[in-house]
Amino acid sequence: MVRPTRIRQIASVARYELLKYLRGRRLIAIVLLTVLVNAIYLVVPPATGSQYSTDPTAFLTDTLGFLGVLLLLSATFFGADAIVSEFESKTGYFLFPNPIRKTTIFLGKFIASVLVSAGVIALYYLIAVVSVQVIDGSIPLNAGLSFAYALVYLFAILAVAYLFSAIMRSSVFSLTLTFFTFLLVLPIFDAVTAVAKFKAWFSITFAGRIVTNILQNPYPTDTVITSTRNVEAVTGAAGPVQVAQYSPAVPVSLAVLAAYFIVAFLLAVVFTQRREM
Repeated sequence: MVRPTRIRQIASVARYELLKYLRGRRLIAIVLLTVLVNAIYLVVPPATGSQYSTDPTAFLTDTLGFLGVLLLLSATFFGADAIVSEFESKTGYFLFPNPIRKTTIFLGKFIASVLVSAGVIALYYLIAVVSVQVIDGSIPLNAGLSFAYALVYLFAILAVAYLFSAIMRSSVFSLTLTFFTFLLVLPIFDAVTAVAKFKAWFSITFAGRIVTNILQNPYPTDTVITSTRNVEAVTGAAGPVQVAQYSPAVPVSLAVLAAYFIVAFLLAVVFTQRREM
């Protein structure tokens, strides 16, 4: 059982970490980017003579097209160097010798990261949903579920980002590893397994697709298509090839994301506790 004193310490660490984010440039940059992306989705169609989609679900899905990158940026900006920076810049000397546990600092920082990241995602959803409501006059039925799944995905990738931060010796390495793992490595793995007709249900990025898939009615099912584009580059053989388009099952994906969060979070705590200045 966590003692009241420790709860106050965790809250204090989280409060000061939030103040650091509020005064920093990263939060300003990601908020401006969020507003800018939504503005582009709203301004470009009429500016080019195109019409908005009359289907609220399709409109919201298109507007949320930047969500994956936004989730990744949030995890990178507010989690990837949260732990390693204390050791790299030696600011941990001012914290760790005091009567406060490393796990207390870890929990306070993680709570702050979750709050600020969830706030950014909530802002993105708010602008997107209000835009759909104003233009199409209705809100897709599963918009709330999509936001809830986005938060689950956020918890999972933040935990992985904190694990990288607890292991790496450099903030640059931790930031780079987090960003490119979720932007390139795992998406490429998902694409290759689709070509090989193997459903990578255990991939965190594959499981994260439920965030936007849940908006579609009916929910997407697994299909196999014949493709002739970029086949030789992927398989080494010319000619058409059958590519599977897999859709993550919601219960399985939620379990996968929860597993990533629990395992990565606990490992990050262990590595933080064992790490020395």
